[in-house]
Amino acid sequence: MNNRIAWKLTAYFAVVLIFFAMAVGIAFTHLFKQHTIDIKKKEMQVRAVRIAEVISDNMNFIQKRTGGSIAGSRFISYLDNVTMEDVWVVDAQRNLNMPAAASHHLQANQQGRKHHRMQLENNPRAAYDALSDAAKSHIDEVFQGKTFTIEEFNPVLEDIVVTVGVPVYDQDGQVRAAVLLNSSVQGMREAAWEGIRLLLISGIIAMLLVIVLSIMFSWHFTRPLNIMKDIASRLADRDYTARCNIVRDDEIGALAKTLDELSGRLQKADEESQKLEKLRREFIANISHELRTPVTVIRGSLEALQDGVVTDAEEVKYYYEQMHRESIFLQRLINDLLDLSRLQNVDFPIEKELLNLCDVVQDVLRSGRQLGAEKKLQITADMDTDVYVVNGDYGRLRQMLMIFVQNSIKFSAEGGSIEIALHGNKLTVTDHGCGIKQEDLLHAFDRFYKARNERNKSGSGLGLAIAKQIALRHNMQLALDSKEHVYTKVTVTLPPKEKV
Repeated sequence: MNNRIAWKLTAYFAVVLIFFAMAVGIAFTHLFKQHTIDIKKKEMQVRAVRIAEVISDNMNFIQKRTGGSIAGSRFISYLDNVTMEDVWVVDAQRNLNMPAAASHHLQANQQGRKHHRMQLENNPRAAYDALSDAAKSHIDEVFQGKTFTIEEFNPVLEDIVVTVGVPVYDQDGQVRAAVLLNSSVQGMREAAWEGIRLLLISGIIAMLLVIVLSIMFSWHFTRPLNIMKDIASRLADRDYTARCNIVRDDEIGALAKTLDELSGRLQKADEESQKLEKLRREFIANISHELRTPVTVIRGSLEALQDGVVTDAEEVKYYYEQMHRESIFLQRLINDLLDLSRLQNVDFPIEKELLNLCDVVQDVLRSGRQLGAEKKLQITADMDTDVYVVNGDYGRLRQMLMIFVQNSIKFSAEGGSIEIALHGNKLTVTDHGCGIKQEDLLHAFDRFYKARNERNKSGSGLGLAIAKQIALRHNMQLALDSKEHVYTKVTVTLPPKEKV
């Protein structure tokens, strides 16, 4: 089953709906039956009162036609046929008139009941005597001006009926008769059941429609869940490009958005991981290459001296000088690697204190002029303040600035110029040497970057990487701008001045 949740939701909803429908149906059936009977009783009461009023209004006419007997009037038979109910009239002598026409209310196959009914129709007194004691007691109350409604087994009709009794008054306000209106309870119940059957059919149709809609709703609800499940599986398989692309203003939409954000972060993390792995491999390759060259030179020189291949004093001196230069390079490379490793370790402390950055610039300026004297470089400093207090490590900040100045000296032409400037919170070092290619600017602060020109062969390629780490440890930002054969400018964005 491809969508178990949808089927479960449909099943749960259907079960709940069935139980709810059963509970409501049982309660409604009971209430509907009772309500139907109550309505029928009220209708019978209204009819009985109107029949009594009609009889009362035609009292004189009925008495003239019947010789004073109300119960024996054909007018009662007429009312019986009109109302389609069993209309009985009991006079003061307790004669019960049962119109002959009322026999049509009995079913044709009930021959025994019809014969019994016809006997009572011809004997009003016997008909009254056949009533139950409870009915007789209520009839007595009617002759006292009361009305009644009872539901009981009627021995005359041989059925459970609802009987309504109301008094009939003459012109003097005296009760002359009692009108009894009878209706079979079974007929009422059949009418109620007919309504219930119609309701049941409607309920079944509605339930089928609801089940169909619940299936559609369940599948609509679970479809995004299935999409998210597939996306989660793809993420588990390291496919971080997968996206849900579900736009909904609800919890499912929020979950899908979160999953897409997770995919994006995993993709970015994977790209960073791949980048770091590439840098690691490049670092190992670069460090191996950088170490191999001086070690090879030193070993070759030592072997030549040891084997006596080189005996001339000048050549021996040259070989020693070469080994010395390579050992200095190795020492510098190892020191740079140690510095970079320490600075990248957040647990490695640097000794910070409040210091004047302008003093650091002046110190670097003096050292730079000494280093640039051989190339007759003009190194100047332009600062708009004499005091710029920062919280930092004097030695590390000097190291950072010296890296910039040394690079500028290395790549400047003889007789060139280098400017150090401090304006606001911007510290810049600008030279007018060979510059850097635009495609190399993004990698300038990477480890072992040495793409500038042939003059950089002797460098370790770690200077700018170390400078970047020093800047980060001091909450400073570095930016590099360059144009080939025009200029190269390093900009250090300083933190706000410290209050002294």
